[in-house]
Order: sequence, then C-alpha cells, then structure tokens
Amino acid sequence: MSSPKLSIFIPTRNEAKYIGTTLAQFEPFWDKYDLEIIVSDANSTDGTIDIVRHFAALSNQRVKLVEGGPGKQNIAIGCNLGAAQAKAPLLFRIDADVRIPDKEYFLEKVFKAFDKDPKLVGATVPIWVYPEEARLSDKLYHIMMNAIIRGSFWVKAPLAKGECQLVRREAFQKIGGYAEHLTAGEDCNLFYRLQDLGKIRYLRRLRIHHSPRRFRQYGYIPLTMIYLREGLWMLLGKKSYLDEWKPVR
Repeated sequence: MSSPKLSIFIPTRNEAKYIGTTLAQFEPFWDKYDLEIIVSDANSTDGTIDIVRHFAALSNQRVKLVEGGPGKQNIAIGCNLGAAQAKAPLLFRIDADVRIPDKEYFLEKVFKAFDKDPKLVGATVPIWVYPEEARLSDKLYHIMMNAIIRGSFWVKAPLAKGECQLVRREAFQKIGGYAEHLTAGEDCNLFYRLQDLGKIRYLRRLRIHHSPRRFRQYGYIPLTMIYLREGLWMLLGKKSYLDEWKPVR
C-alpha cells in the first residue's frame, strides 16, 4: 500500500446502523486516491466494531480501527485519537452517517484546492440532509445554516461542523487538535483557532449529506437553542455548558 494522501477519521459510538454504508462508499477509491480511513470508537456495544473490522480485513490496511480505553470519552477525544494515527498530509473528519453524493468530483476538487494554495489550512462544504429523507423544514433549515456558516468566513469567525472538516495535518498538530475539555462545539472551536495559521475556505460547490436523526428527536427550534447556548457559553467561559452530548441513534 502506498503512502496515504488523505486520512479520513470518523468518531463512533454505537453507529452500526450507518457506519457500514459510510465506509463502503469509499471502497472504489481506496487505491485510486490513496485513502486511509480511521474509525475511532468509544466502546460501542451494538456491532459497530465488528463492521469496521470486516472492512479492515477487506481493505489491505486502508481501513483501521482505534478503540478508546476506559475513562472519559467525548467527540474531541475520539477525533484526536483517530487523527493521531493518521499518516496523510491532509485530514478529513466526517461523522458516521455522512454520505458524499459524487465522491470522485468531491475528492478531485478537495485535492486541487489544497494543492493549489499552500496557505490553505482548513476547509468545509455545505451540509444537507439525505435527499430521500428531506422534508421542507430540513431544506429551509439547512439553507439558513449553510448561509450562516458561509457568512462566518467573511467575518473571520469561521464555523465548521463535524460532518465535514478538512485540515492540513501539520496545522492540526500545531494547534494541538481538538480541545478535549469541550463536550460540544469542539468542531467550530478548531476552525476558529486554525485561522491564525493560514487560510480557511468554504467550498460552496461541494456538498455532503447527513442523517436528520438529531433534528427529528429534538426539533429544529430546541436544537438551535442548544447550539446558541453552547456557543455563548464557550464565548463567555471557554467551556461547554453540557456535561454530556448524548448520542442519537
């Protein structure tokens, strides 16, 4: 296996419903684009680990499993464990339910953006709900959310959700990765700190899809209030309000 060009890392905890599909979408591109996929698991009990091991056995070391040990577990810790195993110069964090509609086009454009501009240290793309599950409320909310994220880049306070974060590994290491004391908001916090090292871009012509499961459980207004509260709490106290970001499965 040649040295990886892109390291994709995925934090998981009881993601058996989604992780197989998420890993399988990259299989045709493992060798063509020198991909490495690292699943960082936080003690799943639902079969997630077995699914990841199945792909690891098929992939000639393209898919790897990193298991978290005892003690505190959160998304930031899981992401850092995965990123620590990465060998590629470019890191790509996604969630376990992320699907990319045109993977070849996506990867080509991502590599081109980072190869063309050595000062580019981070990037993200628009996020949408799975088309087959999207309701009008989903579409309207994501139009608003993507507009806010794009606007945040203009005012030098870049937001980027954990569904899609592309980061140069060297820059990631320089800022110490994700802030492990944050229960929520570690994704936006990472990009806020990254901007001190170089350029951050919003690649508006690309997209990823994710499950609406959290929106279905909480509702858009309550979930938005949670996000706003966490953002304000971090701004004022540089820590999370929540002690635990409960998974939705």
